Amino acid sequence: MLDTTTVLELAEAIEPRLRCIALLGGFAGMRSGELLGLQRRDIDPLHGTVRVERQAHELTGLGRVLTPPKSEAGRRTAVLPSFVLAALEDHLRDYVAAPVDAIVFTRPTGLPLRRQDLSHAWKAASTAVGVQGVRPHDLRHHAATVIARKPNVTLRELMATIGHSSHIAALRYQHATAERSKEIVAYLDDVIGAATPPNRPPASTAVPEGFGMGVASNEKVESGGSGIHATNQGQQEEAAGGIEPPYGALQAPA
Repeated sequence: MLDTTTVLELAEAIEPRLRCIALLGGFAGMRSGELLGLQRRDIDPLHGTVRVERQAHELTGLGRVLTPPKSEAGRRTAVLPSFVLAALEDHLRDYVAAPVDAIVFTRPTGLPLRRQDLSHAWKAASTAVGVQGVRPHDLRHHAATVIARKPNVTLRELMATIGHSSHIAALRYQHATAERSKEIVAYLDDVIGAATPPNRPPASTAVPEGFGMGVASNEKVESGGSGIHATNQGQQEEAAGGIEPPYGALQAPA
């Protein structure tokens, strides 16, 4: 699973006209099809938002096709971090034509960017950064996991931000975060145990005189699995629930 440092490194390593794809995917949770379907009018620099209104597909025999989001929940407004907004404003100035319906992400020729183009650029950036086995879609999972870690974030807020219509897939990100927290606690227990002199009694068994009986607990927090495993389950749930279009059905024309 991608971490924030790697997302930023990939954004710097990928070709400049695609940098905002990494940032919008990694911090706004936008799907690849949603990014490829963006138009200038969907971006509101004044309020720092991006409106998801459509997604781009490539179908054999039909070429590039624009459709509404997969579900009503997919039609949403994403609020951007200031860092991402600043990069997107630069992108609009340098790479996007003036008409309101101008495509945001294009090839150097000005034609709409294709999934195949994104795939090639992503592989080159991944090689430059030194990461393997990650896909553009993993950017979305990074965004969802980071949002799920925010204290007091609700399931409904998480679903609204990343455009989930099913709570099942969204719950996977919260579960992954909870499991990761358990791993961190278990690690801290190990660190404390290694630093404790072997002859020192456990702190919980030391009962100051006059304070009555104490209750000692040696219960160890166990990890219920890795956050990566839970995230992979989330990807499967998302695909099984019809939230993401099957990639096999979106074939680039020859």
